Amino acid sequence: MAPFGTLYTLSDRVHPRTRKILGAAALNGLELEIPANFEARVTNKTPEFLAKFPLGQIPSFEGRSSASLGSGSDSPFFLAESSAIAQYVADSGPRREQLLGRDAAARVEPAVDPGEGKAEKDLRRWLERYEGHLKRGDGRAWFVNAEAEGPSLADLVVGGTVLLLYSTYMEAGMREEYPHVLGFYERLKEIPELTELYSGPLLEKRKEPEEA
Repeated sequence: MAPFGTLYTLSDRVHPRTRKILGAAALNGLELEIPANFEARVTNKTPEFLAKFPLGQIPSFEGRSSASLGSGSDSPFFLAESSAIAQYVADSGPRREQLLGRDAAARVEPAVDPGEGKAEKDLRRWLERYEGHLKRGDGRAWFVNAEAEGPSLADLVVGGTVLLLYSTYMEAGMREEYPHVLGFYERLKEIPELTELYSGPLLEKRKEPEEA
């Protein structure tokens, strides 16, 4: 069977913006082709790439058929912006309802992107928001679905942000301050399709800034 589509992104590691896309594809059983020779700031600046994606974004997606978008054509179609790609991939497989939720109001996006140099107080506000959401009532396994239903796209998004924080900023002691977020991350890793994608070395101790 041919791949579901081509995802133009880094081939040697997982780009933070592609993690949710790859997670949705894994849960839906969809194969995404990632070109082995793709080179950031080189491949996406070529005339061939810019003819498909004029802004040269990473990641970008080339679909095999645009019929599912309502055009009735078998010609290729192109998507940019990681959230749009993730939504499309989530909507295109057997776990669509699990990934997207039963209604649009249930979908969740992180309030803070920790990759944008936010101050610690902003990161803690983000963590406190999600810690509170997960511990409501008897505690929640996932942000949208019941535990038996499995993670939604919202969980894949938040999980990627948590992994980025855990690997670059939050040392062991700080992770323990938010036990429900930590438990959520551990549950996400336990899902076989997501284990490799959401695993990685975690920061144990932040380096103290050198004195001038």
